[in-house]
Amino acid sequence: MAAESNLTLQQVRESNARIDASTYPRTAVFVGGTAGIGQAAIAELVHVSARNNIKIPSRIYIIGREQSAERTKKALDILRAENPNAELVWMAGDVSLLADVKRLCEEIKDRETSLDLLFLSTGYSPFGGREETTEGLVVTQALGHYSRMLFIHRLLPLLQANRQGCREGPKGGKVVSLLGAGREFASISTTDIQLRNPGAWSGYRIQGHTGTQHTICLERMAEANPSVSFIHAGPGLVNTGNLNRGWGNHWILQGLANVALAPFFAFLAMNLGEAGERMVFLMTSGRFAPITSTGASVQGEDLDGPSGMGGVELEGVKKGITTRRKEGGGLYLVGWKGRCWLNEHVLTQLRDEKGDAIWKETMEVLGPHL
Repeated sequence: MAAESNLTLQQVRESNARIDASTYPRTAVFVGGTAGIGQAAIAELVHVSARNNIKIPSRIYIIGREQSAERTKKALDILRAENPNAELVWMAGDVSLLADVKRLCEEIKDRETSLDLLFLSTGYSPFGGREETTEGLVVTQALGHYSRMLFIHRLLPLLQANRQGCREGPKGGKVVSLLGAGREFASISTTDIQLRNPGAWSGYRIQGHTGTQHTICLERMAEANPSVSFIHAGPGLVNTGNLNRGWGNHWILQGLANVALAPFFAFLAMNLGEAGERMVFLMTSGRFAPITSTGASVQGEDLDGPSGMGGVELEGVKKGITTRRKEGGGLYLVGWKGRCWLNEHVLTQLRDEKGDAIWKETMEVLGPHL
């Protein structure tokens, strides 16, 4: 169920043009920024700083696999030349492994005292069947849910310590997790969340489980930490190259899928440039602000300079609505055009019947690494 209308690309661009030193993220962590939407979002964030003449120093951590290092470093060198104020820090790690996630978080915590933005976009579609990590987790689930929740848990103190643009007290940072917002389903099996039982596996079902788990757990985290803004976003149809990943050795099926679907993507998919612009909007707009320690949403009279500590304010762009129909203090489910989704019937059923079991299972998986 949709709560409002879409945001136009023009509105997104007008908002991004108003980003200034008070709303630009000075410290950010991108998990999955080596390709696709994550890489496009980093590039656009750096472009915005240069276009808007934002002179403040910023530090962006880009986390990806060692196999992506050479290609990513070349792309980062181009961005450094465009904006010398941006310190772009490459960190290699296998984020499908929770032990590696813990290591990466500790390295970041050793370097930083606060964090403005945590952007999570790892994942791929398991077209080739079930594949598990060396820790025994399904790769899709590990990337799409478990590792993301571990990043959030371990970096939460830095997100809470954020003071960017505030007159007094911590504003809190922002978490943007790009996965499958609005596609939750109530039929998730809480007795077989990882689909280990015979006949339970399907690529479609594991993606549904992953997105549903993620929304339920993000909502709990958001409501327990209202000074941090939590967004679960759905990217829509974007031509990221995912069609060529996740097939394993099934190269014939991969070829057939490309023949059948490539024209569809070419004509209907959003390009990466627009996707990057829309991601920067999510990162910086006051539409998705957290709430203050007094319980008020960060907006209006709390403005500090041209933009304000809650993010960029733009006439005609309303405050977002959380999954509990509130302005702030909860989880924003956001569609690919900036629309806030409620999915009330499904989420109410999940909270009442399965929420505790989903949260418990996640905490059991993360437990040794917390």
